[in-house]
Amino acid sequence: MKLYHCPNTRSFRPLWLLEELGVSYDIALINVFNHEGQQPSYLNINPHGTVPTLVDNTLILYEAGAICLYLADKYIKHNLAPVINSPNRGLYYQWMFFVPATMEPPLVNIFLHTQLLEASKRRQSVLDDSKERFVHIAVVLEQTLTNQPYILGERFSTADIMIASTLDWFPELITHFEALQHYHHKLTQRPAFKRALLQK
Repeated sequence: MKLYHCPNTRSFRPLWLLEELGVSYDIALINVFNHEGQQPSYLNINPHGTVPTLVDNTLILYEAGAICLYLADKYIKHNLAPVINSPNRGLYYQWMFFVPATMEPPLVNIFLHTQLLEASKRRQSVLDDSKERFVHIAVVLEQTLTNQPYILGERFSTADIMIASTLDWFPELITHFEALQHYHHKLTQRPAFKRALLQK
């Protein structure tokens, strides 16, 4: 099994998960910021030229969330996903899709209008709106995590990897949310998280 990874991208999510699972894997670094993803050899694997990509025997998967869902179910005995038909399985899907569908868009806009775009193309109105949207998201997460240690309750899961890795994009945005800050700090202190950070 091989994971194509670039630091500071969404490919950190399946990398962290692989470290939590403790399974054997190879890693191939693809610097998408230097356009290495556009090399023909890589485009033959992932036609979008993005990371992550997982190759598991004859299976080729891209999209971080899909890879995480696949790995958590492939190694279901590691208890990083609720089993099918368990009460938490539906909530697990909810939070797994919550990240790319609801949580990421305002954060991507914040990144675009503070760092990536040329100054002339940045819009304060977009930035302000995105920060306001993220506050609402943070409130929902804060309420969920105030009385439970993990997003699904008492047990750490792949959904926590999705959420905590995204909070790590702009940790300064959660400074006014006590439960969320504690949650983010606790998860980023996990040994598997720290091992994944070393894969550069």
